[in-house]
Amino acid sequence: MTIQPEPHDGEMIRTTFDAVTEELEPGVLRVRLSGEIDIASTDFAAEAIRAAVAPPARLVLIDVSAVTFCSSAGLGNLVEARNLAGRHNITLALVGVGRPVDRPLSVTGLGGQFRIYGTADEAIADL
Repeated sequence: MTIQPEPHDGEMIRTTFDAVTEELEPGVLRVRLSGEIDIASTDFAAEAIRAAVAPPARLVLIDVSAVTFCSSAGLGNLVEARNLAGRHNITLALVGVGRPVDRPLSVTGLGGQFRIYGTADEAIADL
């Protein structure tokens, strides 16, 4: 999906983002985010996350292995996911955290507030 928000000052902002949710087993969802999570795509990321982090899910894995950029807006999406999970008593974990997501998590100190796994299989086995 290519998102083309409203132009500002005559320029077209173009970003590439996609979110795909799949049920890995009953009550276990994986939300695969890919591309750039920034101000132009944050609403779309939030929609996908809100849809997944809700009952009857018991475990939600947010797979960020294909994320190429994560702005403060993207971090806000992850914090919202964590907060929603807490309200609904759903376990939440991040999967496939690479440099584009790890760096902002580390710089802001948010990394310690998430369960982080290399793969969905590792997360499911542990949780």
